[in-house]
Amino acid sequence: MTLIADGSAHLLSLDKRTLYAEDEGWRCELEDGSKVDLGIVFEAVDLSRTLGFEEEYPFVVEAAIVPRPEALDDEVVLEVSEEENPSRSALIFDIYRHYGGVPVNIDALQPARASCGASAFVTDQVVRPEKTASGQTIEVRHFRTVEDALTFTREFYVFISPIVFEFLDYLLDQPLGQGTGWDMIRRLAGGGGLVAK
Repeated sequence: MTLIADGSAHLLSLDKRTLYAEDEGWRCELEDGSKVDLGIVFEAVDLSRTLGFEEEYPFVVEAAIVPRPEALDDEVVLEVSEEENPSRSALIFDIYRHYGGVPVNIDALQPARASCGASAFVTDQVVRPEKTASGQTIEVRHFRTVEDALTFTREFYVFISPIVFEFLDYLLDQPLGQGTGWDMIRRLAGGGGLVAK
């Protein structure tokens, strides 16, 4: 069962390149009937570091679904936390850095060229086609600076994020390196042998 967000997402800054959004309605229900509240981490990634050459628009925004801190298994918290009593934002960041999350192609929610140009007024960006591992061509927004990427995230991606939870079952069914998104959420929320990324 998937519940749709009501549009009142809360936003936390995790570091200079990473934001986290959550909403009371963002949750999934596991097969045992337990409900797991969820959030989305947005990270501005500098592709020039991975590509090895200068790029005028080197930043893209990657998004991943993670359980909210209150839903995390105690053993997972102990494993990833570098502090005895971590703050909420530090715990979210530690979980994301250690395990990643269930990846979401946030640009697929409203393809860049289908946004009627409204999103172009938010920040400086270009849209480029990219091939996925499966060979599919997708459109991806690229930003000039990390500030542009985060501004766009605050003003646009967070605003359209509730759409993710309309097809959450499909996203969680997708295979990841070890199991599916369901397996990742279940292990983080209920313990049980998850291997770090």
